[in-house]
Amino acid sequence: MEKINVNVYGDNYPLRVESSELTERSAREVDSVMRLFADKAPDLDPRKLAVLAAIQFAEKKNELEHELAQVRQKMAGFSSFIEQNLR
Repeated sequence: MEKINVNVYGDNYPLRVESSELTERSAREVDSVMRLFADKAPDLDPRKLAVLAAIQFAEKKNELEHELAQVRQKMAGFSSFIEQNLR
C-alpha cells in the first residue's frame, strides 16, 4: 500500500492505495465531473455535486456491467457453436 494525497473539488484527501496512478486518475475524473455540474448549477452545495457525480459514475458502471454481460453471453454462444461444429 502506498500513501498519496488527492485533491477533489478543492479538498485534499490522504489515501492508502494499491495503485497511485489509478487513484489519481480517478480523483481527477471525479473532480472534473463535479466541476462540470458546478458550471451548470453554480449554487449547488459541494456535497450535492459529489452525489450527482457518484450517480453518474454508478450509471456508467452499471451500463458497462450490462455490456460486459452481453459480451460474455455472446462469447458463450460462440464457444458452444464452435464446440458443436468441431465434433
